[in-house]
Amino acid sequence: MIGVILRKELLDLFRDRKTWMATVILPIVLWPALILLMVNLQVMSENQARQNVPIAIQGHQSRVEEALWADGHIQIVQPADPLGALRAGDVRAIVRIDDQFDNKIAHRQTATVTVVYNASNSNSQAAYDLVSQRLRALGKQLEAERLRALGLTEQAVTPLAITGEDASTQGQKAGSLLGFIIPLMLILSTATGAMPAATDFMAGEKERGTLEALLTTPASARSILLGKMGATAVMGALSGVISVVVMMVTFSRLPAMAGAASGTAGEFARSILTVLTPGLAVVMLVMILLVALLFAALMLTVSSYAKSFKESQTYMTPFVLVAAVAGYMVMFAAPDALPGWYFVVPFVNVAALMKELLYGIMNAGHAALVIGSLAVYTAGAVALAAAAFGRESLVVRG
Repeated sequence: MIGVILRKELLDLFRDRKTWMATVILPIVLWPALILLMVNLQVMSENQARQNVPIAIQGHQSRVEEALWADGHIQIVQPADPLGALRAGDVRAIVRIDDQFDNKIAHRQTATVTVVYNASNSNSQAAYDLVSQRLRALGKQLEAERLRALGLTEQAVTPLAITGEDASTQGQKAGSLLGFIIPLMLILSTATGAMPAATDFMAGEKERGTLEALLTTPASARSILLGKMGATAVMGALSGVISVVVMMVTFSRLPAMAGAASGTAGEFARSILTVLTPGLAVVMLVMILLVALLFAALMLTVSSYAKSFKESQTYMTPFVLVAAVAGYMVMFAAPDALPGWYFVVPFVNVAALMKELLYGIMNAGHAALVIGSLAVYTAGAVALAAAAFGRESLVVRG
């Protein structure tokens, strides 16, 4: 009977165009489009911020002005009110030159150049970075001139050179990128995929009056509940799997789309695709199924309390917030320093384990904690759904 109910509900769902749109078509189109849009907007914003940069100069010093003019994107203007122009966005930075600049430089003292910018404006922030870069280059030139005048070399006054060396592998870089967004997408997509089905199976059928008819069939209330729960979990898991696969493929193409060198882009793409090992794919699938079952049980319970489809949709909103919070909690956390309690908190535990696995950390203890805790939570949610479904006053529209 459970199988009959499951097949019936899935057949009804897949006959509905809205199901295909929400569960299959939308994740395939929406997530890549959003990622590509954000990347392109960021690239365009950065390019725009570094082109045609108007700045004002207070004070006069030819070498400072020459250093700024050397950058073809910087334009020096002289507004009547430089500070007002900066706040209005007409100029992006103000360069204030020390009145004693030439005298201090001639006497081997430190001259001051102040760059005034608007930290609340991203274009002004970019202008500050660009102007500071040019001024630091000028400072290095003046330093070299002083050293030559004293008969010294740069190496003579630089006893220590500090360099950095990246010890991470290409796979860890790819895993770090994937671990930033994939856990959030996994939980969020599973929740949004299960939500329409849970809303329709309980509140929708109650509103249409078909749930009462279903309860009069030979199928037991338990079979009906488990069949509907299975169908809801299938839709959630399907949405989660599609979204994760689409996101990984999109990320693998991201370097080339962002204009990286073909060799680097190809290496990065291959490293992303090799992150998904067969073992990781199996664990990820198990996580998606367990999360989908937990969401299905909780959503069906909540939906059974609603008297209409619209009311049920309102009740479902917190599930999206819970999924988003769970993903954000681990998004910026270091994968090798996650607190132990992350692995027992519902939904947070899945995001934490996924972040570890994508980074290449295999911790059997954490995996056991996550799977065990999810099994306990799911069993409790199923019992809660059964209790709610067993009360006719909560199931039948009144």
